[in-house]
This record gives sequence, C-alpha cells and structure tokens, in this order.
Amino acid sequence: MSGSSPIARARCGFSARNADAGSIWPSNGATSRRLTAAHRSPIISRWPEVERAVDNPLSPISFEPKQRSATMIPRMAVALGLLLVLAAPASADWVCVGPEGGTIYSGAVPAGTSPPIYIASNNNGFPLIRSTDGGANWELWGANVASYLQKMAAHPTDPDILYGIASSRFYRTTDGGMTWTSITLGTNNNGRDIAVNPLNPDVIYVPSYRYDGSAWQVTSSKSTDGGTTWATTQVDTIAASTVYAMAIDPVDTTTLYLGGYVDGRSAVYRSTDCGATWTRKEFPANYSYVYSFYVSPVDNNIVFAGSVNGVIRSTDRGETWVRQGTSIYNYQIAAAPDNPNIMYTAAYNNVWRSTDAGVTWTAATGLSGTGLRTVLVVPGEDGAVYCGSTVGMFKSTDYGATWTSINNGLLIARVPVVSVSPHDPATVFIEVLDNVWFKSTDLGSNWQPQARPSGCGAVCNIALDPHDADRMYMLEGSG
Repeated sequence: MSGSSPIARARCGFSARNADAGSIWPSNGATSRRLTAAHRSPIISRWPEVERAVDNPLSPISFEPKQRSATMIPRMAVALGLLLVLAAPASADWVCVGPEGGTIYSGAVPAGTSPPIYIASNNNGFPLIRSTDGGANWELWGANVASYLQKMAAHPTDPDILYGIASSRFYRTTDGGMTWTSITLGTNNNGRDIAVNPLNPDVIYVPSYRYDGSAWQVTSSKSTDGGTTWATTQVDTIAASTVYAMAIDPVDTTTLYLGGYVDGRSAVYRSTDCGATWTRKEFPANYSYVYSFYVSPVDNNIVFAGSVNGVIRSTDRGETWVRQGTSIYNYQIAAAPDNPNIMYTAAYNNVWRSTDAGVTWTAATGLSGTGLRTVLVVPGEDGAVYCGSTVGMFKSTDYGATWTSINNGLLIARVPVVSVSPHDPATVFIEVLDNVWFKSTDLGSNWQPQARPSGCGAVCNIALDPHDADRMYMLEGSG
C-alpha cells in the first residue's frame, strides 16, 4: 500500500479523511481502544495515543514517503468504526467519505402508523440503524449492542419494544433501541430466531440448540414474561443438530413450527400445545437447512418453509410438503399486509416474488449484492417492501416488481483494505467486505464500484505499481 496520504484500515467501519496529515490525534471522550501498529512518515512528527469507540482492531497504517507538492495539503483516508472519535482541531475535523452501504443482517418494523424501520448490521458493538422517512435517510440509533443481532422482532402493539437474538443472548429494548437489556437463554444454549405471540406478546419463543457436553441437540426456549426469564424444552435427542427458524400460527397460537438441520437432513417440527411437546414432520430430504417459515393469516393450513434449495409449501399445516420455488438460501418470507397473495422471499442473491399466494415465484430485478437475509413490509404503506443485502438497503414501491437502492446515511461498511495511487494522490482504492471494491478519483468524495476479477473472492490487499499507473495487483484471501 502506498500513496500521498497516511492510510489506515479497520475490520469494521467506513473511510474518513483529515487535512492535518495525522499530526494531531486528540481523543473525543470515547472508550479507549489503542492503535496497535503504525509506521512513521516524514510528514508526521508525532503520534499521541489514539482512542476509538469500536471494539475491532485497526490493521497496519501505510504512508507515502514524501509530499508531492509544497502547496498540496496532505490528506488522510482512514477506515474507522461507525462512531468517529478521532478528531483534529475545529479547523480540521474528520469527514466521513463512505462509501455508503454495508451488510444488513436483520431488521424489524414496530407497530403503529408510519413506524420507523430498524435494521442491524453484522458488526459487533454497534447500535441499530433507523429510518423515520421510509428509507430516504438512515441514522445510527441508540445504544451499542455487544453482538450483532442475527434476527430481530417487534412487539405487536408497543412500538418501543424490540427484540434481538445473538447466539446465547436475548436482547430487549423498551425505549426504541436507546438502551438494551441482555438476557441469557441458558448454559450452552444458542438461539437463532424469535417468534412473538401476536395475541399475548409476553409469550416469546426462540428456536435453540444446546450443547450437552458431547453434541448439539435441538431445543426450544420459551418466555412467558416478555423475555425476562426463559425455560428450555428438549425437542429432539439426535446429535449434531442445529435449528434456525420458528413461527407461530397467527390464527391458532397454540401451534408452532420449528425448522433446521438434523441428522444430516432438513427437519421440521410442529407443536400443538404451545411448545410443550414437539413432533417431527416428514419433509423433503434434499433441501438442507430450513431458515424461515411463514404461516398464512388468511388460511392457516398453508405454511411455507424457506430452505437452502427452495421454498417448500404445505397445505395441511405441515403434514406434507411440496417445493414451489427454486430460489436458494431463503432466509426470510413475508407477504404484503394489504394483499396476502403477494409474497416475498429474501434469498441468497435476490428477492423472489409471488403474486398467487406462493404457488409460483419469479426473481426480482434491480437488486445487487448477496446474502439477502431480511425482507420487511410496513402496514399502511401499500406496495412498499424493503430488503437488505451485503451492499445495503433496497426499497420497492410496486410490491417488489422493481427495486431502488436507499443507502443515504447508511455508513456501516467494513473496509479492510485501502490503497492510494502513487501516481495520483486523489485516487484511492478500497475493498469492502462482503461487497465489491471501490475506486475514488477525488479523495473519497465519490466512489465507483469496480467489477471484481473473474473467480476472485475477498481481497486482503491491493498494490499499485509505482512504475506503471495502469498496473495493479490484488491478493485474494482473508489476510
């Protein structure tokens, strides 16, 4: 890495720049996280202790060995966490330069008229991201959550109550994400989804799997006091098992569905007594993990399961199943609140849409990225549907027929690689984890996504030839 500016990179953050060449690094009152490695540059005279607010280590920093012009103001591009706490004096404050976007892992829409939309990234130690204007703008919101939230859910009537699950910890906020309470699910017990009883929201279920000292086994965790305390029920004794999904029948809330991967194949369980006992149901063998469920509120005989290899449909409350869609890695299934015949599934590389209550499915257009894990609908906002991928958020206003990127203010990308051109100090290349690599020709004011070389995965370094402005090298791997 080389260039005209001191460059830093971090596992978690976005790019920022400063005009004082890094000579002054006062803290801003944040929790101390010390910089562990730095290289000295002739244009930087000293490096006081640096503090930052993100619990992820900075990678080494690189510098250009000389200034190219006596009249040029040295600038700095730094990949930091979401909360910038390194600042120069008022005349040289840090400026976030993006790029906008980043991986979205989960989300929730609370009750009420025109509710805010909450989403969570896959970054540990970050707050939620919130939009109060239909996704036109996003902001970091509330307190940091120690672990990234694998799934989120909202209270069915109280807009200030949200829930999140992160392995063995259940998180609850009663003030719209401003503060969080962390509650354990029990020793060696990990959760993957959240199902809130719509008729009695104090009753919450989490599909879980517990380590018994030799293997993981399927369990179900239940709370009857809004998530304050939990009791765990053994679902199956088969070893080497994991679960990912749970759903409550919205018409008959005594019936629940649980899905995962058991004994080397897909598995679906059903309970008809509020989770006290469970029965394994026949399920197509070749569909691997079950990641999601959706129970029709119009006809609760119809149940959908999102698997690795398609959307599987039951018309008899889970007794028998038939494959209906060919999308892969179906992480979440939802339906339009005003028209339940229109359905969506967030799949690995696209959103798939059905207009006939899930009988047939077609891929949407206008989305990008992979790992589409969340699809959100907003009651009262007819036609609107939101989806998150590895490149940020997208919105459709025509029931999923077309999509538009909505990343304004969404600054959660993880930037592990920054490289500045030795031929043009305004040209910067960065790698964004789970995304693509970007190029800027104006010191990060604007970023253009670049096509990744064929067959190339994640990049851990970018080198620019100091003798040939057209030649560059990429090192593939995790670094």
